[in-house]
Amino acid sequence: MRLKAINDQEMWDRYIKAHGQSGYCHLFNWCRVLEDAYQCQSIYLAAVTGDAMDHERICAVLPLYRFKRPMGRARFVSIPFFDTGGILADDAACEALLLKKSAGILSGQRCAGFELRQNGPLMAKHLAVFRGPPDIYHEKVGLHLDLPCSQQKMMAGFKSKLRNQIRKGEKNGLVWQIGKRDLLDPFYRVFSRNMRDLGSPVHSKRFFDSIFTYFYHRAFICVIFYRSTPVAASFMIRFKKRLSNPWASSVRQFRYLNANMFLYWQMIRFACNTGMAVFDMGRSSKGASTYRFKKQWEPKETPLFWYRWGEPVHETLSMRPWKLLPVELANRIGPGIRRHITL
Repeated sequence: MRLKAINDQEMWDRYIKAHGQSGYCHLFNWCRVLEDAYQCQSIYLAAVTGDAMDHERICAVLPLYRFKRPMGRARFVSIPFFDTGGILADDAACEALLLKKSAGILSGQRCAGFELRQNGPLMAKHLAVFRGPPDIYHEKVGLHLDLPCSQQKMMAGFKSKLRNQIRKGEKNGLVWQIGKRDLLDPFYRVFSRNMRDLGSPVHSKRFFDSIFTYFYHRAFICVIFYRSTPVAASFMIRFKKRLSNPWASSVRQFRYLNANMFLYWQMIRFACNTGMAVFDMGRSSKGASTYRFKKQWEPKETPLFWYRWGEPVHETLSMRPWKLLPVELANRIGPGIRRHITL
């Protein structure tokens, strides 16, 4: 067994699709999305057996991104902007080999730090290859709904208060549309305004457009309209039997219409009607407003394990003065800042 960098998308994705713990963030083409949108440099490491003449076989993977701030040293993250995307391995020996290589990167390339975003704990004995213990960031959790075979059963399982809130949106005249690039403009109009209102620099529009370039058959947009005005919107990604929603927003002045509730119900309906088994609501910080909103749907909660070595990380997406900027200005300068924030 040995380590090598993989540039073969088909070989990499074959392993990802077959692994029971993989997620959409592990797919190879994210390196192309992040390179197109933010010029991120990546190295896709794999533990392999066999040789080129004997059909090499991957037994573990680790996608890494070199992440550098304008006035600081680079650090390596697996992978930025997403919840999980760390080591996938067939067994403990493969995991140990990748962790050993990771420790070598941290000590050998004079980087500021190293971060692995895992959807489960790593074996403690394997972490001894690093010079010191990791800081394990536990503030964020994943939330998901297990789906029944039909949207009718899903709706029937909700509490009456939740059902009434969903129906209120329809009674208020809200309509929905699910599509692809054709809905990118209204999606970004809602998303960028909401990010400004939250005080957060926004992802570039090119970032989302690149997702359609490399994941066209997996990516979908849902937009909620009120009298032809987009008032809520979300971006969805399909992988295996799971529909994930990493980005969702609504315009504050229209929330009295229950636009957010209506948006989430349309995503859940879509997941049910396309044969998905899980609707992934994405990550939230415990106790935050988004966490409380999602908990109304009674999702299952899973901890996220972000392992960090090296210099302490102090990142935030909330900048109070940002809320004072005009949306157009925030959209122009926001992506240049957002590309340097891994959250």
